[in-house]
Amino acid sequence: MNNNCVKNCCKNNTNSDYIKWILEVLGPVILGSKPCEILNIPLKDKMRVNKLNDIENFFSNCFKVNYEVISTTDGGTRILFINKKSLSKVLDNKKYINFLKFIGYPSNYSIDNYIDVLVDKLHSKEFPHEIGIFLGYPLKDVAGFMGYGNYKFCKVRYWKVYGDPSISDMVCDSFIKDRNKMKEILEFNSLDELKKVI
Repeated sequence: MNNNCVKNCCKNNTNSDYIKWILEVLGPVILGSKPCEILNIPLKDKMRVNKLNDIENFFSNCFKVNYEVISTTDGGTRILFINKKSLSKVLDNKKYINFLKFIGYPSNYSIDNYIDVLVDKLHSKEFPHEIGIFLGYPLKDVAGFMGYGNYKFCKVRYWKVYGDPSISDMVCDSFIKDRNKMKEILEFNSLDELKKVI
């Protein structure tokens, strides 16, 4: 794999504070505890084009993380970052697949097909709340938030938790741990060095 940049602007972009912030947020995705992350760039953001260029320059040749740029109906942009290896582990659970099929995902499962369905839904006005599954949230929390099952709301962490909070707490703690790890990695490594391994 050739990691040499062929664009003159790449050096400046890989020193971007915005990319450093994204890498910290994506720590759990890069390190594997979280399958996906979604970020929004509003239409009114004056740095919108620069941010999209920075993302393309940094993440276009990544082997750990893929991303999808999604235009929203209000003119904004969503970026869905995906760790396919981590997402495959989540979707290997038949309960998750059965729930997604129940709400209209194709009966023939493939990871790329399910990502495509989610991306199509993210283009629409109606936000797909099942995205919680792709973000690594426990199924009980996603189902409870969507009004399925007999799960009672119990608290909020980074998402609304339903039913027994112990599993949700473990998942959330692993996300926080990996985000902190990435923050530490960013302190001791340049973005150019990180770009070679992400």
